[in-house]
Amino acid sequence: MNRSKAPIKQDSIKGHIGDLIKLVQQENSLKSSASVSVTSVQNSLKKATSPRFEIVFAGAFSAGKSMLINALLEKELLYSSEGHATGTECYIEYAEPGQDRIEVTFLSRVKITDEAHYLLDKLEELSADNWDDMKPDFEDSKSLEKLQKKCQTIIDKEGDARKSDIAKKADALKLILEGFKNNAPSIRPDTNAVRSMDKLKLTFNDAADYARRGSNSAVLKSIKYFFNHHLLQRGNVIVDLPGIDAPVENDAQLTYKKIGDPEISAVICVLKIASEGEVTTEKTQLLEKIKKSRYSRSRFLRF
Repeated sequence: MNRSKAPIKQDSIKGHIGDLIKLVQQENSLKSSASVSVTSVQNSLKKATSPRFEIVFAGAFSAGKSMLINALLEKELLYSSEGHATGTECYIEYAEPGQDRIEVTFLSRVKITDEAHYLLDKLEELSADNWDDMKPDFEDSKSLEKLQKKCQTIIDKEGDARKSDIAKKADALKLILEGFKNNAPSIRPDTNAVRSMDKLKLTFNDAADYARRGSNSAVLKSIKYFFNHHLLQRGNVIVDLPGIDAPVENDAQLTYKKIGDPEISAVICVLKIASEGEVTTEKTQLLEKIKKSRYSRSRFLRF
């Protein structure tokens, strides 16, 4: 007798696996077993049945991550250029026809202050100067201007914002101070603020500049693009991140953290080769991270 097989529903899968997990947790002989991990099973189940399928693009700066995403979506959504182009997390999700929009999430003033103090501490460690009277006061514009000038003096002395570690830290701090000044009305004291592109008076075409590394991106948590494209249907979400060799250390750590997130469905690693044809240091570090991550290895694609 021929029997047609009905498709297995997600709720049914969750129920069956949930019952198995309960049995494992109740079995005394398995409770203390290091080889039995229900956490990994729960993470895999959650990812498999989630309506979202997040695809992260990771790699070094100027490797072509943003350019590849723009090509896939057939639109210049993301800022793409030589150098450190992407300065914040960028999420691209599906929108119904005629409902394309953008949401910008600003860091809280508390978080911005913490970032500024962290960079100032690093500058104190790297220089012999006295910074006691340079503590940033985000209630005092003159205090911020004074610190900005100090940062610019360091950059000028080093010759370029990328010439040395101290110049990179000075540039990062300067951008945070400028970003706060330029976006103060959109920044809340202790909570992240979400602003629409209409609220910020941005058009869809020029909003990519907000994600570009600079003073605006320095005070952002993320940008979400809602865009109508068939590749984004059925819950597919594309995530563009700063380069793993970004001048701001927190940006690089953000990327590594995202790569290791068990809820990420896939990671597309866009790599570049050094001019002499050898593997770059950043590429080596990224591949080491992949090897050590129990979540990443099975979902990685390399270009």
